[in-house]
Amino acid sequence: MTAPHTHTGDVIDTDDDVVLRVEGLTKDFLVRRRGLRREAQHLHAVAGVSFEVHAGQTLSLVGESGCGKSTTARAVLRLVEPTAGRIEFRVHDEESGRASMVDIVQAGAAELRRVRRNAQIVFQDPVASLNPRMTVESIVAEPLVAYRVGTRKERAARVRELLEQVGLKASHARRHPRSFSGGQRQRIGIARALALRPSLIILDEPVSALDVSVQAQVLNLLDELQQDLGLSYLFIAHDLAVVRHVSTDVAVMYLGKIVEKAERSELFDAPLHPYTHSLMSAVPIPDPAIEGYRKRIILESDIPSAVNPPTGCHFRTRCPIAEVPGPCSELEPELVEHAPGHWAACHFPQPHGWLSQTPVSFEPPADEAPSSP
Repeated sequence: MTAPHTHTGDVIDTDDDVVLRVEGLTKDFLVRRRGLRREAQHLHAVAGVSFEVHAGQTLSLVGESGCGKSTTARAVLRLVEPTAGRIEFRVHDEESGRASMVDIVQAGAAELRRVRRNAQIVFQDPVASLNPRMTVESIVAEPLVAYRVGTRKERAARVRELLEQVGLKASHARRHPRSFSGGQRQRIGIARALALRPSLIILDEPVSALDVSVQAQVLNLLDELQQDLGLSYLFIAHDLAVVRHVSTDVAVMYLGKIVEKAERSELFDAPLHPYTHSLMSAVPIPDPAIEGYRKRIILESDIPSAVNPPTGCHFRTRCPIAEVPGPCSELEPELVEHAPGHWAACHFPQPHGWLSQTPVSFEPPADEAPSSP
């Protein structure tokens, strides 16, 4: 149970362990159609998303490209301005020693600057996120300069400390980004995010542009940093194998909405939403015996347009069990708690496997299992 809150304007005193609380986050983009009439339309990139990130834990947002994951991440820090909703971030006041929740949506410039000192982001592309004209020392020290932290000598010492913390050498500080591999560049980006000692880091697909072997190294680094520094992560990804490795909780997004969220083991062991089942089906299993016998779920058609989403359930145009006409086309399903901490937005949740025929743990039939040599 969360502790009671005391409201003071846009600041809420709190004693619970929630670092980030998002309620009803919405982001619409204005789209203008070409032609004589030029009718303006809105693309609903994020539509009423709500979640919490707890201290020292990792919440992963997963889904296909275009589902609104990265827009949600950027809206949390107001890198894009939210259309509606509430974003509360826990900020610790060093003078009073108290923690408070600041509403980022309503925050002024001073409060927003205070929030961003405690919440940093690591971007997907390590090449595009680093200025090629700057040295590594200048890149990593940039947040320290922006917030006027320490003297030049102290900042240089902090940069060397950060580079060693992420597995690089202090001597690398004098080089430019072009001298490094993709994995090393992402480590530089992580070092920059750590410079101001934040409590939350938003990781926007931090390993999707890296080789598999390098992915494992960066993920292990992130895990070590979380254990050592007590960091909280909002992890954006589409690779469920990576998500299972790093997450504490998982939220599945489809067309701007969260359709299922639960604790990691609960979601992977007993998914409820048909879309989650299809994502699980797409993950290859490194066992030819199991991979050859399990059923794959192939979704028909493409993702609908976020400008004009389907009526009722947004997933109904691709869902094999949708009842159309029926509730799936007439009523939008609400996010309902089906088990403690396990929420899903579906008229016909599938707790016992896909269509109650395909078990979640894919095992070959006993009479067809390959014989041992």
